Amino acid sequence: MVRARSVDLALGRGVHLGELTAVLADRYGDRPAVEEPTGTPGFDHGSTRSYRDLEDAVARLAAALAARGHGAGQRVLVMVDNRIDVALQLFALARIGAVPVPVNHRLTGGELEAITTATGAVAAVADAAVTERLPRSLEVMTAEQLGAELCAEPDRRTLARRGGDADAVVVLLTTSGTTGAPKAAALTSRGLLSSLGPLVAAPVGWGWGPRAGRDRVFAALPLTHVMGLSTLLGALSAGVPLSRRERFDASEALRTIETERPNVVVAVPTMYADLERAGAAEHDLSSVQLWVSSADAMPTDRARRFQRYGAVARLGRRSVGGAAFVDVYGMVELSGAAAVRVFPPSPVRSLTLPSFAAALPGIEVRAVDGDGRPVPSGTIGELQWRGPGVLEGYEGRAGEGLERDGWFASGDQARVWPGGIFSFAGRSKDRLKVGGFSVFPAEVEEQLRQAPGVEDLAIVGIPDDRLGDRLVAVVVPGRSFDEGGFLAWAKERIAGYRRPSTVVEVEQLPRGPNGKIDRAAATELARGELEPTDDRR
Repeated sequence: MVRARSVDLALGRGVHLGELTAVLADRYGDRPAVEEPTGTPGFDHGSTRSYRDLEDAVARLAAALAARGHGAGQRVLVMVDNRIDVALQLFALARIGAVPVPVNHRLTGGELEAITTATGAVAAVADAAVTERLPRSLEVMTAEQLGAELCAEPDRRTLARRGGDADAVVVLLTTSGTTGAPKAAALTSRGLLSSLGPLVAAPVGWGWGPRAGRDRVFAALPLTHVMGLSTLLGALSAGVPLSRRERFDASEALRTIETERPNVVVAVPTMYADLERAGAAEHDLSSVQLWVSSADAMPTDRARRFQRYGAVARLGRRSVGGAAFVDVYGMVELSGAAAVRVFPPSPVRSLTLPSFAAALPGIEVRAVDGDGRPVPSGTIGELQWRGPGVLEGYEGRAGEGLERDGWFASGDQARVWPGGIFSFAGRSKDRLKVGGFSVFPAEVEEQLRQAPGVEDLAIVGIPDDRLGDRLVAVVVPGRSFDEGGFLAWAKERIAGYRRPSTVVEVEQLPRGPNGKIDRAAATELARGELEPTDDRR
């Protein structure tokens, strides 16, 4: 039966997330699946885990969770450090019918309280070191406790492998809100796995295939982020080993690429900037045939340079041509990737082939005007998407973000041509990107307006070569306002990537006729104050 489900995955017919590791263990057996540095703590110790190891861990973990009384419909926060354990918890909770809510373990207590409210979570699995930040309303299980409760007896490991309805909500991924509160995107197994079927069905994976075990993916992405989770699911489904790190260190990453020789590297633009600062041009990166970036737009000139650092192939000891570079467009609400901008590989390193952007197979894209009507081909409009990966809705906010007939409004601006070809014209004014993470100013502003001495404020993004956007607080100060105290107050309450690093004081915020903050004008105010003396440029 499980072997038949492997065919279902290959054909995109809907495998439940809770049975995925069982399906893949049947298909790939003892092949290496995930590699982490020796000594990485977790439910399964050791540096390499096979597909069978992952399934064994998921089955035993699911049994331990079920024995504690957890099951169908429960929303459970997963707040452990960026180990493979994050994914094992997701798979195991899905197997018993619960709905995991993976969250960044660096979030503060106030942020976790808001997420708990938004998702209706009743329990949490967390590392012992972070449990004090969790709301008291949650039943908390430490990862260490669950690890001690894993059972090896056969009757405890034979929990039903069939996960359930592939179209049911299987995970809630939180995203910032435009109105001051976090939202939880309700995603299904079919949505998360719909684009992975071809990887299982095709004789080659990632474009070059699992060539006698020589293919390898390297990534150091958070598994609580849709890109990190999609990278893991994609590598697992393709049967390609994933060499992953809990933390990204540019110098260590360059050494790893030289020694482990992966042919696929997945990162975000900030990481690629760090790799160049750490001396990418002086390292042998010729094993890389495919560079993948996501979470924010990749600068064209940097993508072209990384193509030259890699190679399309190796003939003996000689590298040939330039690697492919794929810039992925995706969102939590789209269950990950929806489109790609492709920089094709070239047989000659000095030859630059034109890039193009297109929606992935099975995904529809269109541009509409302010009234929601499709605009003529090649005309700028709001980018909308429709396909199996589009979210079911936001938890507790039925239908929000979804247009008629299942279209999702991204807020981004683009020109669209027949065949799903498109080009971006601008990002949603309501979303900033900091190191690959989406930040919605309204949510951060809601928190920061409570800081002592703040009369009013706006959060804006200043373009930054490394981060994408650098957050600046444009503040109308009260009598007791102190910049140092304000930044310290924010540090205690807001995760690092979501809080401002700089303050610009103004007499009043620019606002439009409707009273809303004029973000473009506020951004120009901040740039006018900062850029003349900004030595980072």
